[in-house]
Amino acid sequence: MTKALFTTSWDDGHPLDLRLAELLSKHGFGATFYVPVRNPGGHCTPGGLTVMSPAELRALGQAFEIGSHTLEHAFLPELDDAAARRQVAEGKAELEAQLGSAVGGFCYPGGVFTDAHVQMVREAGFRHARTIVNLRGARPADAYRLPTTLQFYPHQRSVYLKNYLKFGDWPGRAPLFLDAIGHAALPARLEAMLDHVCATDGVFHLWGHSWEVDAMGGWPILERFLEYAADRIPSAQRLSNGALVSALAPA
Repeated sequence: MTKALFTTSWDDGHPLDLRLAELLSKHGFGATFYVPVRNPGGHCTPGGLTVMSPAELRALGQAFEIGSHTLEHAFLPELDDAAARRQVAEGKAELEAQLGSAVGGFCYPGGVFTDAHVQMVREAGFRHARTIVNLRGARPADAYRLPTTLQFYPHQRSVYLKNYLKFGDWPGRAPLFLDAIGHAALPARLEAMLDHVCATDGVFHLWGHSWEVDAMGGWPILERFLEYAADRIPSAQRLSNGALVSALAPA
């Protein structure tokens, strides 16, 4: 039996996260939802997006980990240090006030950050932070730079090439890069990459946006993949991002 771990995380806090949560619960998957307090719009969402209400967030938080995605889905490198620190710290504080519980996880909007921003995240009291580095199946070495395996989106092969070249560790990421570009269809790509991670007892980290799943009509594809993954990964090895970090922490 594989010792591989499976984690999944979803960004932006859109109300469709509630539909996603039902699907994940149905198939027995832990997950983390990274939520900005407000999403007024920017690079990824030019017109802005609706964010779940406090009541919806509290309901979601009963079954899943809720993490912060800054106060206003802000790209930190575009801000001065004081404004970036405010986005990190106030995003955590306001989300905790809405939930009535502590928030330990953070996700860098747009996947862009510097070493200084990592330090801000640490100082704000977060215990882990996720990036958008794809094509990783190894167990993460840095809790504040958690990589991912694949985004749930039918990207062109050129997107994977750009990600592969940009984020380094080329020998380590090469097998999953080859799986990604070797399968044009998203379902086959997901299954091939999960098979590789299971064979190597690594970590499969699926991430995405519920509003994108809806826009692409991807709900049936996602459910079929969760069924496929549930057949291969024991239920105790399907974790939230926070539980993954805790499981891999030195004794």
